Amino acid sequence: MQESGMDTGNDIFNTSPDPFAGLISRPDGSLALLLRSEGGFPRRPGAAMALWPDGVRIGRLGAGCIDADIAGHLGAAEPVTRLIYGKGGPIDLPLPCGGSVEIALIQRPDPEWLRQIAHARKIRQAAYWRIGLAEGEVRMTETAETGLHGDEFVLKLYPGCALHIHGEGDEATALAAMARAIGLDCHVGANSVTADAQTAVVALFHDHDRELTILRDALASDAFYIGAMGSHRAQVARLAGLRDVGVGEEELAKLRGPIGVVAPAREPRLLAASVLTEILSLYDRAFG
Repeated sequence: MQESGMDTGNDIFNTSPDPFAGLISRPDGSLALLLRSEGGFPRRPGAAMALWPDGVRIGRLGAGCIDADIAGHLGAAEPVTRLIYGKGGPIDLPLPCGGSVEIALIQRPDPEWLRQIAHARKIRQAAYWRIGLAEGEVRMTETAETGLHGDEFVLKLYPGCALHIHGEGDEATALAAMARAIGLDCHVGANSVTADAQTAVVALFHDHDRELTILRDALASDAFYIGAMGSHRAQVARLAGLRDVGVGEEELAKLRGPIGVVAPAREPRLLAASVLTEILSLYDRAFG
């Protein structure tokens, strides 16, 4: 299957289009990292793309012409190739935004580093790495923000967005299907694990009395998004019920309702798409 929007027939897409995971599966590839951007470039520093000599790619860093030119540097003698595109760059590939970007192409990144990334993601732990831009050496570092620091690049990798969905109707089914289709870690029902800081908790009950215990527990967690289906009137009653079971105002301020970017949305698939859009937007703002 091809990744949507890609120009080449050799780009690949699966339910979790992770460049780092792809390089574990195929260690003969290289890793392209966005080091910095100026102007209106749509990607942030730390964005990654894995690519291989046979034309396969996972991820995207920019317009097709930039990604294609990056691929042209595969197999270079130096461990890391630094490339500048757009304004002030040596390559005549102007960017539509009028700015400039710098890319580091790491030839065959260290497999042990890739395994450490995979382990951190498996246990849902943020990880911080310093990457030497001369030789491509990598070491774990203390808390630091992604960006250039002299001849090193700090890469901060958060756990992926996870969803805990509570509800038994068509809305819950539709939201779970959409989340899984794009590769999100999705738990449905009462057996959900504890919500961490990269988890969204959504209650999709028509009988709102069934949601109070779930929402009380969610509001005591680190979840970045907590929302419940229903009208403004339902939200007022919900807040009153949560106050009655001892939830404080600071916690109640975290509870979203009505949920989604389209309101009102009554059709289950529209509601699910609207809520998922809201969740992904907030996740990207906080952790992207």
